[in-house]
Amino acid sequence: MQKTAIVRQVDFANKKKENLVIVEPVAFTKCVACNQSCSKRGITIPAVNKNNLSLKVNSLVLIATSKTQEIIEGVVCLAFPILMAILGFVLSTKIYCLINSILYKKTIPPSATPEGIKALIVVIFFALSSLLVLRLSRARKFLIYPEIIDVLEQEN
Repeated sequence: MQKTAIVRQVDFANKKKENLVIVEPVAFTKCVACNQSCSKRGITIPAVNKNNLSLKVNSLVLIATSKTQEIIEGVVCLAFPILMAILGFVLSTKIYCLINSILYKKTIPPSATPEGIKALIVVIFFALSSLLVLRLSRARKFLIYPEIIDVLEQEN
């Protein structure tokens, strides 16, 4: 992802001692991760200035996230719910037998597990893991900041 942004604050200190700059994206499209249009809402985000570029307030800059990070996020967001659904399928018989033994105080042979119950458990595992991925993708403490890669226009 490459987007243009306006620098809003240059001297920004954080706990990791990174060279952070507060920017406001000016792209009119929505990001894949948060699905909000920051430029229309006036939202500012931190960006890392790894190259120690000369920046001033109201400078127009180009920010980007690493391709490796985007690939890893995509694989995790797709693979984790699918793997959890497979785990739900594998454990569905044991879960069904456990629930029956707790609720009805009787044991049921594993071969008597209804297919609808198995499907429901798979869907529950998939939905819960998808909600977990969604929640973690919105958490700010897991956010890896975009990097300022170029200064497009310097404000005087």
